[in-house]
Amino acid sequence: MLRTLRARIIWATFIAIAAVVFAITGAVNITNTVIMRQRADKMLEMISSFNGNLPKNPIEIASRFNFEVNNETPFQTRYFVIKTDKDGNMTETITSNIASVGEKDIERLNKLTRYKEDGDYGSIAAYRYLIRDTEDGRMATFLDRSQDHETTARLLFISVIIALIGLGCITCLLILLSNRIIQPFVRNQEKQKQFITDAGHELKTPLAIIRTNAEVLEMCGGTNEWLDSIKNQTERLDGLVKGLLQLTKSSEMPGAGEHILFPLSAAVNEVSLPFKTMAEQKGHKMHFDITPGIEYKGDAQAISTLVSILVDNAIKYASDGGEIFISLSRMGKNTMKTAKLVVENDTDISDSEDPNRFFERFYRSEGSRSRQTGGYGIGLSVAQTIIENHKGKITVSKSGGRIAFTVIL
Repeated sequence: MLRTLRARIIWATFIAIAAVVFAITGAVNITNTVIMRQRADKMLEMISSFNGNLPKNPIEIASRFNFEVNNETPFQTRYFVIKTDKDGNMTETITSNIASVGEKDIERLNKLTRYKEDGDYGSIAAYRYLIRDTEDGRMATFLDRSQDHETTARLLFISVIIALIGLGCITCLLILLSNRIIQPFVRNQEKQKQFITDAGHELKTPLAIIRTNAEVLEMCGGTNEWLDSIKNQTERLDGLVKGLLQLTKSSEMPGAGEHILFPLSAAVNEVSLPFKTMAEQKGHKMHFDITPGIEYKGDAQAISTLVSILVDNAIKYASDGGEIFISLSRMGKNTMKTAKLVVENDTDISDSEDPNRFFERFYRSEGSRSRQTGGYGIGLSVAQTIIENHKGKITVSKSGGRIAFTVIL
């Protein structure tokens, strides 16, 4: 349990921090991309406004476009312009500010932007363009953004690497500090277990004395309703104490019991068959469908306790004259693959009741007749703890007047 708690704390913290780190990384990169695109669009607007040429004094003109430039901007900006007449035929090209564009590239880009309208912005490969109508036809301005793309890719790569390194360091710190984080829980759990164990042992002696005194009084004065009540309540209290001690024992760390390879099919048969007589005395019929030869590596005693709890629970809470079904099958060709145990019985429990609450400690269904059957609301909690310690899964489902507990090992 503590190992699971520690792992959950580490994972929850890691996921939360990772979400924040990558959200910040994404925001930084998206913001950088948007700013660079806006800067490119303003540069295109400036070039288009001066008929395809950068102004000689860009610093004086930049204020009109809310754009920061310097005297080196004309030498750092790589662009070209295509001018066409009203029929779409090229009349002039301005390529003095770029050397990597040939005639074929110009013709191809002119065809791709031929049907764009006035004021349209767009991107083709590494180029950002702006279309403007002129008196003689149309002018398309292309700005080479390859350096912007390289800068953006470099920033993305560096930010992701830094984020991963940071997450790695945080994960190491979490692993180192997680033990200290769960120490208060560990101490509280140990105190709780110690209290239940001590209280259980302390209660055993007075319970035994009360039971003995009641039996002596019965021998001396005969039976009566008061003595019967004392004996019944003593038995109930004794059963509750034993249940608490069993629950405490089953809550120990995984691995407390010796995990060995044992015949699971034989164990289920051996534990469940003796319950058949008890079921018949209460008017229930038991049906078995246990696949032979299934083996399992685990705590054999704990698994036997699990089977006993589920079968005993089915007998106690089955509806009058109801049937009980116990099945064990393998989920895989190998005998050591996943095993599936199902204990099912007819029930009178209301459809409105949530079956998953049955695993809560001391929970008892309103219609479960717990007082008459002797239930304490502990058994299924013990069963769930056993399954968790074996890294298995137990679920409950209810349909058609039947309730089924399914265990995956």
